[in-house]
Amino acid sequence: MRLLTRIYAIALLGLLALLAALLLLAQQAQQTRQAELQALRDGHLLRNLRTAAENYLATGLQLEQLEILQQVIAREQAAFAGVVAIDVFAAGGTVLYSTDVGNRGTQVPEGWRAWLARDLPWDSAAPGQRQIGTRFENDLGQAAGGIVVTFSTVPVPLTLAQWYERGQQAVQWLAMLALAGAAVAALLYAGLRQALKPYGDAARVLQGASPPPGVATPLVQAAQAQRAQWDAARQRTQQGMRQLEELDHGV
Repeated sequence: MRLLTRIYAIALLGLLALLAALLLLAQQAQQTRQAELQALRDGHLLRNLRTAAENYLATGLQLEQLEILQQVIAREQAAFAGVVAIDVFAAGGTVLYSTDVGNRGTQVPEGWRAWLARDLPWDSAAPGQRQIGTRFENDLGQAAGGIVVTFSTVPVPLTLAQWYERGQQAVQWLAMLALAGAAVAALLYAGLRQALKPYGDAARVLQGASPPPGVATPLVQAAQAQRAQWDAARQRTQQGMRQLEELDHGV
């Protein structure tokens, strides 16, 4: 493999490694951004639901009388993609309102009731789903019940528009790779040509050509000196050959 080919191959491998690192960083940044957006969405949804429940309780009605909460959770489920169900349960553990009609009147898991002891949102994960929840309080500051939102974590098949967007991103990355490769190749060619120019000038001088005007690098000067020695040696050899020929003719 020629030296230039090796240099180009090493540069291309370095470029590919750089692009791979950039792609990895971009994916990590995207995942971080998605996690931040998810946290913001979760907090917004739980705040809306808790505020609605506490405001309706402040009217003096009992939790069992707040049928309007059924409309609230149905509206919130429709507004947020990926929400499988929203359950509102009393402090005793009975589900009073739910977007899943089959859940109404059932008892919640003991873990949900245990979370009512803390005034902070909670979250848990299970195969295929993720749950977040919060408690809501009555006028006395006591836990009147809890709200649990269940999200599906099963990957959703990509739509045609999403496939198109991913295809565009792939084309953009390939275009960036091609442009970067062309730029690196051009820079390498120009740099190597400039770096190897003194050696080319010296090689031409050794072959008997005149050096380019204004070129007097140490390498060219050394080549001129070597060429002069070769020329002098050739002249001495030719002179010796002529003398031998004259001796032969004299004999």
